[in-house]
Amino acid sequence: MECNWLKTSPSLRKGIDLINQLEETKFEQFLRRIVVKLKNQDTEIFTEEERRKLEKIFKVNDEQLLLAIKSILYIFKRILKFIFMPVNLKADLSNIGFNDEKVNFFIKIWSSETKLTLNDLTSTSLNKYEDNPDLQWKLNTELSSEYHKKCKVPKAYLSFFGECDVTEVELTHQELNSIFLQVESIQNELDNLM
Repeated sequence: MECNWLKTSPSLRKGIDLINQLEETKFEQFLRRIVVKLKNQDTEIFTEEERRKLEKIFKVNDEQLLLAIKSILYIFKRILKFIFMPVNLKADLSNIGFNDEKVNFFIKIWSSETKLTLNDLTSTSLNKYEDNPDLQWKLNTELSSEYHKKCKVPKAYLSFFGECDVTEVELTHQELNSIFLQVESIQNELDNLM
């Protein structure tokens, strides 16, 4: 029931069990509201009146509703810090105890939020590198981390130099290999067109 990017505590497990019991029809709206407020860093996600309505809709008390909200906040804060393949995220959410319906809601909202972020990045950053792109790289090794004690993790750092800005990307071997395979696939498709 563990995954590398998330530490499950007894209260989180209790929160996940509670989330699994919440009614499906209003859950997507509930989840989306929490994620939007999280990204906007609003301190109050729901007003007191909205919480009372949610308690009636989901048939929970105030303490249970707050546990569900806090669990979702914690999970999404962790999700938004990492890059996932949707299949891997789906497997991880299932492994920590979410039922299939709730996993699908999480994936749907995570996908839409990630797509918005990536679109924002590409729309603002594409223009910076069109005229004079420059790429540099370096290698480094992480000797230990919060998740993997006493292990070596080789990492590549790519720096894209634009006219006004520098963007750095940190990639593990697996991530770099995945990008390479995707670029190679694109190259093959372009070659087939010619």
